[in-house]
Amino acid sequence: MKFILSIVVFLLSLITGWAQPKTPILERKITISLTEEKISTALSRIGLEGKFSFSYNSTIISEDQRVSLIAKEKSMREILNEIFSGSMAYREKGNHLILNKAQAKQANTIASIVISGYVEDEVTKQRIANASVYDKKSVTSAVTDEYGYYRLKFDKKDHVASIAVSKVGYRDTLVTIQTTGNQYLNISIFRTRVDSSLAKADTLATDSLKEILAMPYAEEPNVQNIHDTLYQDIQISFLPFLGTNGQLSGNTINNYSINIFGGYSLGTRQIEIGFFVNLDRGDVSWLQVAGLGNLVGGNMYGVQASGFFNVNGGETKAAQLTGFGNVNFQDFQGIQIAGFSNVNLSSADGVQIAGFANFANGPSKGVQVAGFGNVQTENYIGSQFAIGTNIATKHISGSQISALFNYGKSVKGTQIGLFNFADSLGGVPVGLVSFVNHGYHKLEVSADEVFHANLAFRTGVKKFYNILFAGIQPENTLNNDYVWTFGYGLGTAPRLNRWIDFNFDATAQHINKGSFTNELSLLNKIHVGLDFRVTRKFSVYGGVTLNGYVTNTSYTDYPVLFTNYQPTIFHDQTFSNGTNLKMWWGARIGLRFL
Repeated sequence: MKFILSIVVFLLSLITGWAQPKTPILERKITISLTEEKISTALSRIGLEGKFSFSYNSTIISEDQRVSLIAKEKSMREILNEIFSGSMAYREKGNHLILNKAQAKQANTIASIVISGYVEDEVTKQRIANASVYDKKSVTSAVTDEYGYYRLKFDKKDHVASIAVSKVGYRDTLVTIQTTGNQYLNISIFRTRVDSSLAKADTLATDSLKEILAMPYAEEPNVQNIHDTLYQDIQISFLPFLGTNGQLSGNTINNYSINIFGGYSLGTRQIEIGFFVNLDRGDVSWLQVAGLGNLVGGNMYGVQASGFFNVNGGETKAAQLTGFGNVNFQDFQGIQIAGFSNVNLSSADGVQIAGFANFANGPSKGVQVAGFGNVQTENYIGSQFAIGTNIATKHISGSQISALFNYGKSVKGTQIGLFNFADSLGGVPVGLVSFVNHGYHKLEVSADEVFHANLAFRTGVKKFYNILFAGIQPENTLNNDYVWTFGYGLGTAPRLNRWIDFNFDATAQHINKGSFTNELSLLNKIHVGLDFRVTRKFSVYGGVTLNGYVTNTSYTDYPVLFTNYQPTIFHDQTFSNGTNLKMWWGARIGLRFL
């Protein structure tokens, strides 16, 4: 049992040791004091303290070299740089550090320069991870690793270079160096001090600067750290951060940008072409074309075209064309054409054309054309055209035209659709059923020479309304041959004076015997009469009617129309197709409510 437990403990110790990340040799810190030690002895002591071993060819190190130094909690990289002064190159392999002779070059033949070192806090001397170290001119950058180490390589073009260091919470620092060769350079930066009395104001200011549209790569160190704006004439990118601007892509505004699969930048000032996708944190102007889509965090001016989507977080003044959808988070002015939908979360001024739907969330004006529907949640000046539905939840000055349904809270114009609804309407609704809350709607009980009991509902506006009605002959309700009807009509009711309205209606109704008469049995009427208002919601109606009853002579089981009164049929004609038309004059009286 003890043997088995020993094996288990041994295996667990191996697993634990393997799972724990080991500190790289060059980042291991030691404290050591050397006084005129031979180089071989000094390296042995250093290796012993750092728990590793050196590997090197003895011919590259002079045994006559003596080492004197005092190091307190310094990294192995710093100690070796102090000993060899850049004459050695280091390479880790396992728990061994291999030393090789650094290649010596003449200063005037150096094509590229490597600047390396640590970024540290000026006060605490603590090494700072994820700090941005960059050269603006060459658009070259590096981000410090978890130990605060950076390595920046750039082409040698000038004798002087300016190295910038940026880190959230620290003051931006600029270091000027002579580019005579590779250099080891530690850079200290100061923490930013925030006055507690201004903390709340600073927080609000920071919040106001946040992008409305959440952009990709927002957590990238350079995107977070660097506030400076870099400018380049042209960017050629294979993928985001894999191009001519490297890791500084998100901090650079380009005049021209060509992106093979995808590009990422701070903005574009002239033309951007992406065979797959274009991503811009800031503003884009004049022309942006992508095979799949464009995503812009700032403003867009000009022409924006893509195969699938265009999404803009800022103000858009452009012509947007896409195969699927355009989405704008702030104001839009221009033309939007999308295969599926256009969505504007703020105001929209211009033309919106979509295969499915248009949506605008702010005060807008223009024309909306959609295969299915248009939705406007704020005031709108213009017209809406849709196959399915138009919805304007506030005031609309214009027309709503659809095949199915129109809704407008306050409409100053015309509604044309199968069903129309409005709270108030300044124009005319045209459709099967139109209801205007502050319009014309009457519930009518009436009688005429055919049906002594009729119930009708008139809805719309006084200039033009719909009539839905049904009627029955009460005297025949006790047998199976009772006669009943239902119908539809249109009418107008101009006001003659304060108490009297003139009515002109045209209706058509199907007359049935028993359950239903499945034959041509159509009674058409033209009504002319007067509506006398007794109170605000009650009136008495009376008028004359011109009637035309259309039947089929081959059918013999039609209902008897007249039971108590027989009007004079002044026209009775049978046409060559067997259709018969009978015409007579009649009358209607009724009571109206609402």
